[in-house]
Amino acid sequence: MKILTTILSLILLISCGQQENKTNQATTEKVENLSTDTSQTKITFYKVNGKGILLGDNLKLLDGNFKEIKDISYLNEQFVDITEVSDKYHKIKQTDDYCQEFKYVKIKTKEFEGYVDGRKIYAPIKHTQNKIVKIDNKEVSFIATTYFGIGVSDDDGLTGCSINTPVVFTDKSVNYEGLVKMVKNKNYEDNYPYFELKDDDGANDEILSIDKQGDKYLLKIKRIYQEGGANLLVEVFKEQSGTFVAEILKNERTEE
Repeated sequence: MKILTTILSLILLISCGQQENKTNQATTEKVENLSTDTSQTKITFYKVNGKGILLGDNLKLLDGNFKEIKDISYLNEQFVDITEVSDKYHKIKQTDDYCQEFKYVKIKTKEFEGYVDGRKIYAPIKHTQNKIVKIDNKEVSFIATTYFGIGVSDDDGLTGCSINTPVVFTDKSVNYEGLVKMVKNKNYEDNYPYFELKDDDGANDEILSIDKQGDKYLLKIKRIYQEGGANLLVEVFKEQSGTFVAEILKNERTEE
């Protein structure tokens, strides 16, 4: 029940656009985009003022008719401004199933602006999983994200749609804000490459504490499954390449 409540709260936040600071701020102002392509229908957008991180190896910038302008895959894992989000979900093809529906998102950089498939962009959100601490008078934070596709639940309950949502890590001591890559080991054999906090019908994560040992951060995470749980010890550090990575050192199952 705790997991379902958390999921439904997240969906409500997404739909209402009620996000703070690092999140998208929705307004009541609507913008209508009437495509000149007769196969397209009029799509209503809400103006927002936020940011998101592009993610994927096939990122396409679209024009007002939602036709490709150019490939922007070079911006993978980069932040962009979000200025508009469609009020409804759409399909690329009528044969696409429910889990493939998404919202169109208008983005803006110094070089261009246009639309992207909402499944390709993740926005930081206000969430109970967010953890912000000060270590040596410098802020360190782990902020949950969401994308603009169909989530694990909707107004009718669980959707059966799977989704991974990476955490945005900020370390002001080194002026870093971005994603954290996962280290594969016996405690993590999944192919998803980014550190995330589980929050779906299978598991829910909570960061209990963040400590620093040398140049590394140690996270104690409590994970709750439908039956039982686990205590995770995660180490986050910067490799010589400059990439931040997370390694699960311990994953001890518990009975709850």
